[in-house]
Amino acid sequence: MKGQILDFSIQTNTGIISAEDQKHYSFTGADWHAQRPPMRGDTVDFAIDETGQAVQVYIALQQNSFQHNAQPNFSEEEENYDFFAWSFKPLKQFAVFEGRSRRKEFWYFWLFCMLVTVLASVCDYIIGSDPWLENISSLILLVPSLAVGARRLHDTGRSGWWQLLMLTIIGFIPLIIWWATDTKAENNQWGQPARDLQI
Repeated sequence: MKGQILDFSIQTNTGIISAEDQKHYSFTGADWHAQRPPMRGDTVDFAIDETGQAVQVYIALQQNSFQHNAQPNFSEEEENYDFFAWSFKPLKQFAVFEGRSRRKEFWYFWLFCMLVTVLASVCDYIIGSDPWLENISSLILLVPSLAVGARRLHDTGRSGWWQLLMLTIIGFIPLIIWWATDTKAENNQWGQPARDLQI
């Protein structure tokens, strides 16, 4: 199988390959078969063992073949998305915590969640009931909100687990700063950049 090296750590002697099947596979330095260390962006040929780990990793003879066929996470079509297209994109990836998301996707969805919550609260007030519509809408939107928040952090080169800072009040400050940070141009362990910085 062909793939592209996303990252390799000399300290841990481990790396990650983004394969042509759109999955990520880890590998160790013992499975690397080349005269030089692995480098980010190298196109490689490899096999997969029974545990799902990449083995027998070789530098591919044609370095550009995988890069030509790779499907990036961004598209020019996204530049024409309106508010609703951006808002519903995270709902289509309801519980997907892998990958990366750009700022527009995160902030438009955040605004969408706020509008839904306010609308549900108004409906509760009109019908004179307990805030059960507001509570139900908040529960439904909780998982996609956490998922898109994790993907947004991935796009800035940080783990989605940093969202645990929300358990502390002051923790929202660094999270908001990170969520507002622009896409990191380089590939990382969560995939390719969420947008083409040249678009």
